[in-house]
Amino acid sequence: MGYKHGIYGEIVASTETITNCKNVPIYIGTAPIHRVRDAIINKPQLIRSLQEAEIKTGYKEDDDYKEFTLSAAIYAHFQNKIKPIGPIVIINTLDPSKHGEAITETVQIINKVGLIKEHVCIDSIAIADKHEGVDYKLDYTNEGYLKITDVSTDGLGDTITVSCRKIDPSKVTDTDIVGSYIAESDERTGIKAIADVYEELNLIPSITSAPGFNHIPKVEQALVAITSKISDKWEAICFTDLDCSSATNTIEKAIEWKKNNNYNSNSEKVCWPKGVIAGKEMWLSICAIVAKLQTDVKNDNIPCESPSNKQIDISGLIVNGNKIKISQSRANELNEKGITTAIYSGGKYVLWGPHMANYEFGVTDKPDEIFDVNIMVNKYLLNDFQSRNGDLIDQAMTRNEIDALVNSEQMRLDALVSGGKMLLGKIVFNRENNATSDIINGDFAFNTLVTNTPLAKSITNKVQYTSAGIDNLYGGEEE
Repeated sequence: MGYKHGIYGEIVASTETITNCKNVPIYIGTAPIHRVRDAIINKPQLIRSLQEAEIKTGYKEDDDYKEFTLSAAIYAHFQNKIKPIGPIVIINTLDPSKHGEAITETVQIINKVGLIKEHVCIDSIAIADKHEGVDYKLDYTNEGYLKITDVSTDGLGDTITVSCRKIDPSKVTDTDIVGSYIAESDERTGIKAIADVYEELNLIPSITSAPGFNHIPKVEQALVAITSKISDKWEAICFTDLDCSSATNTIEKAIEWKKNNNYNSNSEKVCWPKGVIAGKEMWLSICAIVAKLQTDVKNDNIPCESPSNKQIDISGLIVNGNKIKISQSRANELNEKGITTAIYSGGKYVLWGPHMANYEFGVTDKPDEIFDVNIMVNKYLLNDFQSRNGDLIDQAMTRNEIDALVNSEQMRLDALVSGGKMLLGKIVFNRENNATSDIINGDFAFNTLVTNTPLAKSITNKVQYTSAGIDNLYGGEEE
């Protein structure tokens, strides 16, 4: 280093990295793909970082989450102040050809720059007798406005007429989110495109959500329906939201709305109300998923710990445009009806609710359906077994192969027990569940017994007065 005398400064590259979780959530919604050339629509896309999100989806930090629901998920995962975590999979349903219109815009050019503040597709821009890259170049401002920069020799003039296609995110309906399957072309859209995730991205779909649309019963029903046997084999859970309008602006109304609209699946974690983050409203389902992944990575990506009572990056709670406060006792009223919420505790907001949507205090009596982690771990075990043993299919199943499978799986279960992920795990192959006719047909069944580690849902310390301490006042006097 050369001689220095004075005060200096330099920008050093950040050493922070995105924490990678193996449990990858799948979000269905709308992205600002009008900012992207050759945008991908209704296909699963893997997003590993903020930079990749900007390139693939056109994401900007100033995006309106009501218009672009997937931007909220991107912000929560890659820009939260607790622990940025990814990757995520997105399925964008916003289609400019379907949810847009052709327009003509008159743009003023000031200091060789013109701005279009409408949501117009970058690859639809046309200026008569002018060519991109020769007469002008296109990019976007931090606010998401399309910037037209005059680079021509002769100049574009004071005003230009631009032909383009304008998108309207409000035209995306619940039908678009639910999606469809076209057998002739084997094409899927919306939620139904989740079935393509495993084959196209080699990822096991285990978490799904459509924030911004979760509160629509038709969408919730589609999410719940697809959580079982995705691609005929994978088990998943979905994170949904209750309505946050005037219809649910009190705890009592939220509980009643949940009941009336049948948000009660044991594969569904339902949230209420919304959170406030960076001055914007965010559906709580997104915060819950982020908290779950942050918790999973601390447990070797095994979902054995509930995201409940984990910090979430919000500054308040809001419903129907009004900020609210929820005490622990009021939050427990939601919890006992299977609703996950958030409370302020220890100087921070935490997710609050260790149950799935099926739970109702005093009614739910199946041990494996009381806590969210019971269901999550059991689904994890099913997916893990299938992913590791797929090569055994259509191989000769001798007694040695049966013993080898039982032994290897028991070792896996023992490791989970010793690691505190469960209390007991035992796999068996018995005659009762393997009839001769089944074996002749090549159908083998193994049974795994699991005892999930119970949660400390409540801890009570009972303090009682005793006069025994009075004796400590005596004994100092002389005999």
